[in-house]
Amino acid sequence: MTRSAKKLEETKAEASWRIAVKYFLHGILFSALLLVLGFVYAIIFAGLIIFGNIIGLIIGIILLFLLIGGLNNFLTDMIWGVRIKAEWKSLLSHGFVLFIVLLIADIPAIVIALAAPGAVTSVVLFVAYAFIGGFIAKRVACYWEEGEEE
Repeated sequence: MTRSAKKLEETKAEASWRIAVKYFLHGILFSALLLVLGFVYAIIFAGLIIFGNIIGLIIGIILLFLLIGGLNNFLTDMIWGVRIKAEWKSLLSHGFVLFIVLLIADIPAIVIALAAPGAVTSVVLFVAYAFIGGFIAKRVACYWEEGEEE
């Protein structure tokens, strides 16, 4: 193997390592920020349902999707440098799609956690799903990437 081929292999390995770290970081930050914002959202959502009944429920669900889309928009721009459309319709559809895809992706984790409950299972699933969540969040966000203006 020549020196340049060896250098190219090292560069590819380093790039793969950085990408894996970015996926992990995206997944962890998304989960942590959504958890924190989830407490605030729960209070707002409860208030909307109490005062608005069905209309409050619908507004609350729309706010949830806007929150998820906006949070992923922010993290995708911050971590990956990918600009995502930030209009409310884009954030709403982005949040809806991400919510559904993450919900489906979490089904195996729920089954595994129920089949083998315990601390070790929880830690392994937490680490594995940080990568999975980051990968899914980035892939979904790229569907709303801002195009070049002509």
